[in-house]
Amino acid sequence: MKKVFLLMLTGLLFTILGCSGNSQNAVSKSAPTVVQASAAPASAPPVVEPAAALPVPSVGHVNQQAWRSENVNDPLGSAVALRRTSLDGKFDLVILQRGTDSFLSFVRHARWESVRHQPAKGKIMDLRVKFEDGQEQRIEWDELGFGTENLYSVLWSYPAKADAPIGPVLEGPKGDSVGGDQLLIQDMMKHKTMLLEVAPGVTTQFDMTGLAHEIEKVRTPKAQPVLEASQIAE
Repeated sequence: MKKVFLLMLTGLLFTILGCSGNSQNAVSKSAPTVVQASAAPASAPPVVEPAAALPVPSVGHVNQQAWRSENVNDPLGSAVALRRTSLDGKFDLVILQRGTDSFLSFVRHARWESVRHQPAKGKIMDLRVKFEDGQEQRIEWDELGFGTENLYSVLWSYPAKADAPIGPVLEGPKGDSVGGDQLLIQDMMKHKTMLLEVAPGVTTQFDMTGLAHEIEKVRTPKAQPVLEASQIAE
């Protein structure tokens, strides 16, 4: 009787052990496989496309339009504004002459009077200019109405240099302080036409003929009439 009981106890023990092993195998098979994530590839740096070369402006397209001049007044006093419209009719080039000081800007056509006194947030734009002889320079403009129809850009630095001090004043050829406006006007007076980049990749062309004569006229002080006092003979 004891042998039968021991055999039954032994069989029950093996049955329990077998069930436990099968259960562990089932859990092992049902467990999800752990996949090790591979290292993410390093993102390649963005490719900077080089700026397209500016075409050489054609002198044959010059339309010999006249420079327009007018007297203007503002809180700083009286000045003379010289203006010429681009060949495509979209922009005006404005030279504001106040005594011997020149201030150069470009603006959307026929908007100069309405926007030149308006305060606006600006940003510095690095653009280019090219003349008919192939001379090319970079210019920094302070764009006061960028992205709007009231675009009005005032010259900030010419020629633009990476190591140039911030501001519109650069050193002249003799070491004296010469404004960037004056340097650009000097180059403009030496040429017949100018291709101006008004936005990256967007250009317009201006006729420069007659500019030297107009600048000379507005810079030359007009002779004041001499009033002679007559003495009353007694």
